[in-house]
Amino acid sequence: MLSKNTKSQLNRNARERHKLLKSPKNLWLLGWMLAIALAACATISEKVSPPTLSPSTPTAIITTKSSAPQVATSPEIKATRPWKFVVAIRERLISDGKFANPYWDTVWESAQKAAADFGVDVTLLPNPCQTCVTEQIKAIDSFTKPPKIDGLIIAVADSEALVPVVEKVIASGIPVIAIDTLLNSDRLLTFVGFDNFAGAKAIGEWVATQLQGQGQVAILNGFLDQQNAIGRRKGFLAGLQQGNIEIVATEAGNWKTDLAQKITMEWLTRYPKLKAIVAANDDMALGASAAAKAAKFPLLITGFDANKEALDAIKNGEMAATISQLMDRQTRLSVQLLIRHLENKETFPPFVTLSEVSVITKDRIKR
Repeated sequence: MLSKNTKSQLNRNARERHKLLKSPKNLWLLGWMLAIALAACATISEKVSPPTLSPSTPTAIITTKSSAPQVATSPEIKATRPWKFVVAIRERLISDGKFANPYWDTVWESAQKAAADFGVDVTLLPNPCQTCVTEQIKAIDSFTKPPKIDGLIIAVADSEALVPVVEKVIASGIPVIAIDTLLNSDRLLTFVGFDNFAGAKAIGEWVATQLQGQGQVAILNGFLDQQNAIGRRKGFLAGLQQGNIEIVATEAGNWKTDLAQKITMEWLTRYPKLKAIVAANDDMALGASAAAKAAKFPLLITGFDANKEALDAIKNGEMAATISQLMDRQTRLSVQLLIRHLENKETFPPFVTLSEVSVITKDRIKR
C-alpha cells in the first residue's frame, strides 16, 4: 500500500522515465526491462518461512534463480597475446586501488586477478566523482585517439549521456562491455550485470516477512537516471506488496551515506511508526543506520552490495541484511568475454546476467 506522497513521487519518476524511453531508438531498452521484470516476478522459487525471531535478530536466507539471459562462463580461455583493456569506473579513487565506495574495490581487484590469470593487461580509469558525467565523457573520448586500447569495460555515470562517446569508441574498432549499470545502446559487445529487479524483490519479500506483513516501510533509491536504480526500486515495490505493508516514503539518496542519513533523520520525525528502511545500496543503508542509532530509533535496515562495512554492520546488529551482486564474478566474466571476442570473434547476447540472488543476513555471515 502506497501513501499519497509516495504515489505522487512515483508518478513524477514515471514521467521522467517516459521522457527517456519515448524515442524509437530506446524502445529495445523498454522491451528488455519489461521482460526482465516479468521474468523476475515469476521466478522467485523459494519462499521464506514465517519468522520465529524478532526483526532485531534476522536470520532468514533467500537463494533464488533469475531467468534473465545468461551465457556460458566456462571453459575459460587464456589470451594468446597481451591484449590491453581499460576498466573505467564511475567512482572516485581515494588511495591506491581504493575507492570512495568500497563496492568498486572488488571490481578493480577482480579485474587485476582476471588479467593475471588470462594473460592480458588492465588499466584503471577512475572518475572524479560518481556523478561527474562530463569528466567521464572526456576521459572515454581519449580512447578514440592513438595509442588505442583493445577493449573497454565501463561502469557508466549516466545511462543516457555516455551513449554518444561510447558508441564513438565502438565505431573506432574497440569492443565495449558495460557492467553494473546499463548503457542505453545496442552497439555494446554486451552488458554484464546483476538482475537488480530479482535481487530487490527478494529482499523486499524478506523484509515483509520479517515484519509479518505489517508496518510502515520507506525506500532509499539511487540515481533514477541509472537503470540499476530503476530496477531495484521496481523490485522493492514488488517484493513489499505483501500483507498490509505501507510504503510511506520513497526518496533518492543518490547512493550517498550522508544524504541518506539526512533523509532518514527527517523520516524518523515524520513517521514515528516507521518499522523498516530498504536502501538501494549499502552506503545509503549505513547512513540510515547511523541516523537510527543517533536517534535511538529501532529500525530494520537493509542494503544492497554486500560491502565489507555493511557485512560488519550486519554482524553488529546495525543492519539486518544486504544483497551480493557477485561483482567479482561480473568483472572476471567481462574480461573473459572480451578475450573470447578478440581471440575467436565470439558474439554474445545483448544482456548477460548472473543468476544467483541471495539475501545475506547475520546468520549467513557466521557460516
